[in-house]
Amino acid sequence: QRSEYIAAILELSTLVVRRQQRLLHYTSWLYRLSADGRRFARACATVHSFTANVVQRRRQELNHLGHQAWLKGHQGRSMDFIDLLLLTKDEDGNTLSDEDISAEADTFMFEGHDTTASGLAWLLYNLAHHPHYQEQCRQEVRELLKGRNVEEIEWEDLSLLPFTTMCIKESLRLHPPVTAVSRRCTEDVAMRDGRVIPKEVICLMSIYGTHHNPDIWPEPQVEPRVHHDMAMEQQDVPVTMSVSPTVCWCPCHPRSTTH
Repeated sequence: QRSEYIAAILELSTLVVRRQQRLLHYTSWLYRLSADGRRFARACATVHSFTANVVQRRRQELNHLGHQAWLKGHQGRSMDFIDLLLLTKDEDGNTLSDEDISAEADTFMFEGHDTTASGLAWLLYNLAHHPHYQEQCRQEVRELLKGRNVEEIEWEDLSLLPFTTMCIKESLRLHPPVTAVSRRCTEDVAMRDGRVIPKEVICLMSIYGTHHNPDIWPEPQVEPRVHHDMAMEQQDVPVTMSVSPTVCWCPCHPRSTTH
């Protein structure tokens, strides 16, 4: 049976898209009075309450046992995302607050699951259309795992899969999980042609358009291997998500950079 938390996450995803398609719902106070707005508020409350309870429970366990005993109790098993955030400290030794951890966990769940699924689906689609590249990826993985007792790839192994990594990045360039992002200008922005975007203007940036712009990617639809050396030189692309104080955690994103 699906949990109430997962149901709320999926409902929020649906409501966000539907709000973008309904002009009258753009105004926040009007949206809050609508049936969708009330559903959105209830789903948000469910998600925030669930995450806050988990974080508080983990924090109490950590404080009760102490760092050393808590870490010893985790030996032999992987720590999850919230465990890692609880142990995170800034350069001054300060830990994240419960609210900070809850916000990161909510972002991870809300934005991470569908973008990861989309990125993987397009990767498999593109490899299916290029069976020779698919076979090269398969052989690269087999070579890496040769002589091992277990067929599991460790985090350290990822840097040893250059061809597979290139295929993932090229798939994300061709079919980015997020096709556009918007940002509000915090100051006047001067363009190359002399025009100025005024402060407070909201700009929509097309990630898909950037990835298929021949000024950035000459012959953007050519075979993936052609872009291998170019991808190493042009470190600003692909722009698979965006840069912000709450940059997306989607694991399939090779980098999140933009000008």
